[in-house]
Amino acid sequence: MEKKDEFKRTDDRARLLTKLSVVGGCGALVLLVSVLLLAAKRGGDVLSLAAIPYALALLFSFMSFIYGILYGSVQREDEEKRLLARRMESRALNVEEDVRFTAGRSFANYTRFAPFVIAVASAVVIGLMLWKNFQMWSLRGDNPVAMSGSPVHTALIAAVLMMISVFAGAFMVGQSRMPGFRWLRPVGAWLMMGFFTLCGAAVSALFFSNNITQVDPVLAQVFFWIYVVLAVEFLINFVIEFYRPRTLGEVRPVFESQLLSLFTEPGGVLRNIASALDYQFGFKVSGTWIYGFIERSFFPVMILWAVLVWGFTMVHEVGPNNVGIKEEFGKVVSAEVLEPGIYWTLPYPFGAVRQFSCTEIKRLVIGEHAESAAERANSPVVLWTNAHGGAKEPFVVAVSEPDNKKNSVSNSASISFVNMAIPVEYRIRKDGVMQYAYGNADPELILKKLGEQAVVEYLAGSTMDTLMASGRGEAEAALKRNLQILADRNTLGVEIVRVAIMDAHPPVENVAPAYQNVIASIEEKDTEILKAQAYEYSILPEAAARAFEIESASKSKAYSAKIVAEAESERFEKQLEAFRSMKEMFILNAMMDILANEGSGVRKFIVPTGMKRQVFQGNFETNERLDLVNLDVSELNDKK
Repeated sequence: MEKKDEFKRTDDRARLLTKLSVVGGCGALVLLVSVLLLAAKRGGDVLSLAAIPYALALLFSFMSFIYGILYGSVQREDEEKRLLARRMESRALNVEEDVRFTAGRSFANYTRFAPFVIAVASAVVIGLMLWKNFQMWSLRGDNPVAMSGSPVHTALIAAVLMMISVFAGAFMVGQSRMPGFRWLRPVGAWLMMGFFTLCGAAVSALFFSNNITQVDPVLAQVFFWIYVVLAVEFLINFVIEFYRPRTLGEVRPVFESQLLSLFTEPGGVLRNIASALDYQFGFKVSGTWIYGFIERSFFPVMILWAVLVWGFTMVHEVGPNNVGIKEEFGKVVSAEVLEPGIYWTLPYPFGAVRQFSCTEIKRLVIGEHAESAAERANSPVVLWTNAHGGAKEPFVVAVSEPDNKKNSVSNSASISFVNMAIPVEYRIRKDGVMQYAYGNADPELILKKLGEQAVVEYLAGSTMDTLMASGRGEAEAALKRNLQILADRNTLGVEIVRVAIMDAHPPVENVAPAYQNVIASIEEKDTEILKAQAYEYSILPEAAARAFEIESASKSKAYSAKIVAEAESERFEKQLEAFRSMKEMFILNAMMDILANEGSGVRKFIVPTGMKRQVFQGNFETNERLDLVNLDVSELNDKK
């Protein structure tokens, strides 16, 4: 009786599995046809991709239907074997099992080989449908996605279809947990995948109703690569199934996607983890309240955290000294740049704020590669004659001809090659941020090419001697001016801050040693000229000063002699006039003057004419006069 009841239960499960497979297949067929008709009539890239999961759900429903029929046949065959064994009365009615009963062998072969065929067929179906969509997108080119009719109606129809899909998928996934219904799980998983795809189609249709056409191609690319990954998983499972160890229990079909089960049946992942923990620890870890709490709240909390993290992508900060440009769906929202502060946009990847610094000095080098600059940074002193740096781009420059060849006629061009490293420092102008960000695909590369153009144009009218000698500063100023004009003409939106000419020298291989000798000779010539000029500048001023001294002394002496002569002449005239007026007094005054002046240091004797024999001696060194003027009061006080 128990075996009869067991047979009835298994037979009912097989019949129910068959019916559910038929229902799932019909539902998948209806959804597939509805999506194809809707995509053909309304358009939309995401909507056309929604046909892939329903095509696979239809395929898996058919395979599950066959599995249910064979499973029921096996159960009925087992029951017939049991009844035959009970009614066996004679050996004449005995028939060999391998001749009469073949359902078990067919079922075993189906469960053994069908999953491999289904895995390859599923990958082929996904690949063909993706290739068809890719061809359609390629024919359209850069034209915007076409969506005819009312996008709102398209979103509503997609919403209805996705609700049907999610309920049918959840039912199939839940039913697959029952014994014998495992093959329904892929059907439910792909119906759930159809729900996610239709959800994306509905969202893109709503954005399209607001004239935002960039959402549909972006979501189509996302789902396109998701289906590529799932197709690759089919192929990987196909290979791994050959090496999977066999067990006596029910095996997982090869076409059951583990990646898809993370979203359609997250609890299954936790159950697998729980089984591993139970095996490792030796007791039922999954029965503890901690595991129960984690199983109930882990995925909701993870989803909540994912939503919060995704929501934080809407907040953007424009840092100090920066300006920002707000974008939504790759399109600039406003032509006005954003000042430093906090701003809100749509979440990633639909919204973003691009930041640029208008104060940061950027630098690029014209004429040499990065390894040259790095080597020069490590060795600041580099000789012309020593090979250094990486590959450089030489420039053509004119060579000044000697004076004896300027008037001669020659067919050869007087040019040479020069290697230079020209660092260019620039910054983004605040009023040129939009031009810098969207005017060119690679503004730095374009600026470098413009710099090379400015260098070539300037060198065409310059000479090598001027460039490597006193004209370097003028060349740097001219290059900065010309490069700024070219940058403005090409709307780069940058300001050239500085242009420097460094490491300017002739080619190292053959020219540099000879040019070094020429430069040395020129330096020696200039040194001798400077020495001669220094000698000239030291001798001429000294001679001029000596001549001026002599001339000034002679003029002074002549002037002094003239004045003295004039004074003597005038004095003589005065004396003559006095002599004529009072001859005796003049003689007496002259004699007294001689005594006072010429004979001041000579001892004098006075001899009276009438008293020749008497001699008077007087001491005039002291003052003998006693008057009030010469009276010393202190001496009188001392005498008292």
